Parts: sequence; structure tokens; C-alpha cells
Amino acid sequence: MPAVLFAIFVDLLGFGIIVPILPFLVEEYGGTETMGTALFSIYALMAFASGPLWGRLSDRVGRRPALAATFAGAMVSYLVLAFADSLMMLFIARAFSGAMAGNVGIAMAAMADLTDENNRGRAMGMIGGVFGLGFAVGPVLGGVLSEMGPGSHVLVPGLTASFLSMTAMLFALRFMPETKSVEEETHPTASKSSFTDFLRTPAQTTMFAMFVVTSAGQSMSFSIMPFWTMKLLDWSQVQVGYLMGSIGLGIAVIQSLAIGPLFKRIGELKALMLGATLHMIGCAVIIFMPPSVTVAMITFPFVMCGLTISFPALNSLLSRRTDRHRQGAAMGLSNGMSALGRVLGPIAGGVMFEQITPGAPFLAIAATGIATFLWGSWEVRRARA
Repeated sequence: MPAVLFAIFVDLLGFGIIVPILPFLVEEYGGTETMGTALFSIYALMAFASGPLWGRLSDRVGRRPALAATFAGAMVSYLVLAFADSLMMLFIARAFSGAMAGNVGIAMAAMADLTDENNRGRAMGMIGGVFGLGFAVGPVLGGVLSEMGPGSHVLVPGLTASFLSMTAMLFALRFMPETKSVEEETHPTASKSSFTDFLRTPAQTTMFAMFVVTSAGQSMSFSIMPFWTMKLLDWSQVQVGYLMGSIGLGIAVIQSLAIGPLFKRIGELKALMLGATLHMIGCAVIIFMPPSVTVAMITFPFVMCGLTISFPALNSLLSRRTDRHRQGAAMGLSNGMSALGRVLGPIAGGVMFEQITPGAPFLAIAATGIATFLWGSWEVRRARA
């Protein structure tokens, strides 16, 4: 388990390095806010298309080789990004990076292989914690690296991210144990299961729809935040990196330390509703309060840390409800559905930000929190019936 988590952390550290720089690169190349958020969406669109395929591949050939392949692809994509000199090259690099973004789904399947149902929520929380830790360090490092070296702001961060992905690949190949047994690899359900098998009932379909809704809210807030702070507070990429880093630290603490005990005490569904409530409170403050540094420093962590509980909660529920031989396919599909939300969220937020008002996207973000709360309430009542 530590080897899986460390490899994911190193790769996500590289991903986090790039994120705060992208909006400023778009402006540098003459793009708009909508184009900037589209960079997040093109990444997610390719991840949506490839995520389920990576999951099924890991069911067939094993978690370790599939995970190492995603890291290798990320390494190449960051190299392309480092030398990008136009908007077109930025989009090509982000699209290829998204196509290689099956690592989180495979890691979740590996953690499901290693844990029983009682500890699965904690395991999913640990992946979320590593995700948050990567975003605690990565954006801060990215903001600092963007000021170093000659040429474009992305050269040094891109080369650094590529090196980190290569490190993660080598570490996975050398130290990560194969978590999928030979028996599971040859089990008929591992290779013959169809994605439609997971969508046969309204309850299953609604659960996968929640992966879309929650990720749309998270990604919209994540992609809009740099433009909001840049336009309304006149922040630089370094300041944005520090804010993202503080949010990532909060996510890491919540996911790694609080999720396990919280799930055991009140269950995944009620924890999900609690997170949605915090998320909606943060949105309300941003919508109704005048823009200020205080508002940004307090409310963005509320918005993003609140709904981040959905990541381990939904995946823990899905893992409990899925046959152990099909964990990779299920996690790959959930990763793909989450990516679909990340396609819709940023581009919709960018259009609202540019065409309506900078506060308009937060109405849509709050709506995702409301939908999450209502779904959780419905599932709680259904479980009691």
C-alpha cells in the first residue's frame, strides 16, 4: 500500500505543479477565460474516454504494468507542454495528458484489492489525502518554478513534472507489488464484464451520475479560482499557487486523517451530506460578499474541501457494491464519469464567468452541492426502507 500511495503522490505532485500556470499561459498566448477553462476540459474529455479502458486493462494485465504505463504517458505529455509555444500546442499537450490519466482509477482498484469492506473507506480517503498533499506542494512549487529559467513560464515546471512522472514510473515498476492475483486475472468476470453491467438499475445509474455532478462542481470551482483571483484581486501565479497549496493541504488533512473516523462514525452518505453543506456555505459567501483577500482565503477552502468528501465516499460505496473481480472496471468507469464532470464543469464555468459575471459560476457550483445533499438524503431513506 505505501508503494502505491508514494507513486501516486509523485505523479500528482507533477500535475499540481502545472495547474496554477495554465491560466497565465493562456493569457500570454492571447486566449480568453473560456479558452483557459477549456484546457481543463480537454484534459478531462480525454480522461473520460480513456479512464474505463485503463480500468479494464488493469483487470486483464495487472495493476502495476497499467499504472506504470500511465506514468510513462504523463512524462511524455509534460515534455510536450514544457516546449509549447502556442495555444494549439497547449491543447495538444493537455489532451495527451488526459488520455494517460488512468492512474487514480487504477490506484483505487489496487487499494480495493488490498482492503476489506470495513477499511475500504479509509483506503479511499488515503488516496484522496495523497491527492491533496500533491496539490499542497505542487501548486506552490509550480508558482515558484514559473519565475525561473529562460523563455516561457512553463518550461521549468514542465520539465520538472516530466521528471517526476518518470520517477513515479520507475518506482512503480521496481517497488510496487502486483495486487491482483492470478486467480482474479483469469476469472471470467474480469474480462467479460461490460460497462453497462454497472448501469442496470436506477440506483446504480444515479450513483454514477453523482460522480459527474460532484466532479463538475469541484472542477468548476478549481478552474475558475485562478481567473477569479487574477481578475478581481489582481493576483499573480505565485499567489494563486500559494492559495491552491493551502487548499491542497486542507484536503490532505481531511482525506488522510478525518475520512476514516468520519465514515465509521456516521457513514459515507451522511459524511457526503456534511461535505455538501460546507460546500454550499462557501458558495453563498462568495456570491453575496464583496471580493477580497479574506473572502478568497476563507471561502475557497470551504467550497473545495467540502465537496472533496465525495471522492472517497462515492468510491467506497461503489467498491462495496461491486464484485471483487470487477473492481478495476468499476473504478475505471467511475473515474471516467468523474472526468465527464470535469469536461462539463470548467467549460460551463468559463462561459458564465466571461459572458455573465465572475460570480455566476458559483450559482452553478452551489447547485451541485444541493444535488449531492438531496441524493445523499434519498439514499439514506432508501437504506432505511
